[in-house]
Amino acid sequence: MTRLNHFRVNQRDRMLRNGVDNITDFGLPGGLNPPKRRQSKAVLRAELAEAMASVTRIVKCRCGHSAAVALPPSKLHARLRCSKCGAIAT
Repeated sequence: MTRLNHFRVNQRDRMLRNGVDNITDFGLPGGLNPPKRRQSKAVLRAELAEAMASVTRIVKCRCGHSAAVALPPSKLHARLRCSKCGAIAT
């Protein structure tokens, strides 16, 4: 009579119950994934300039004050007050 390998039996039952993931869905195992190419500094600087332009707003006051203000995108159309005279800026 042969012995049962209970570990293999339990593992087989668990796979039947829970299903099995396809290993190709996870990519290459371990550190075998190909390295990602880094973007050049010029590309990163261009992306940064574009992002800053989208959140930077030039604010002008009725009394002549003006400033470049960096705002989060959610506050781009907010009404701002001039820090020098207290009037609402445009």
